[in-house]
Amino acid sequence: TVQQATLEASTNEEAPLPNGSMETAQPLVPGEELHGVLGCGQVAWYRVSMPDARPVTMHILGQAQENSLGATATLSVHAPQGQVLGQLLIPVFARSPNWDPREQPFAAPAPGVYFASVRLDPNGCQRVAFRLALR
Repeated sequence: TVQQATLEASTNEEAPLPNGSMETAQPLVPGEELHGVLGCGQVAWYRVSMPDARPVTMHILGQAQENSLGATATLSVHAPQGQVLGQLLIPVFARSPNWDPREQPFAAPAPGVYFASVRLDPNGCQRVAFRLALR
């Protein structure tokens, strides 16, 4: 008898995050900081409830967990319908204890629910830690 072996192609893609979609977005409370780690090609989604219309600033700091020279992450702020209100590219070069800070100011057009997504550029394909806050 002949037995066949099945070979599965492996990829560098990380397993999906629990908040890897807009539908499973975790709450981001203004004034509180969230921590996370992204792998190659991963996206983390957060839900932001704005009680009133006011200018706000999204703060994100990136930190390499490995040799991430050239890795980038993108922070995007979305309206509920999906349109992007603001976007910011974060080059991540530093390793602990240094952080690479970036800011993205945007004006929420009205009180309501908005979303923030953080995506690691697959071209960098490394693990990157981030700290995210809304002020």
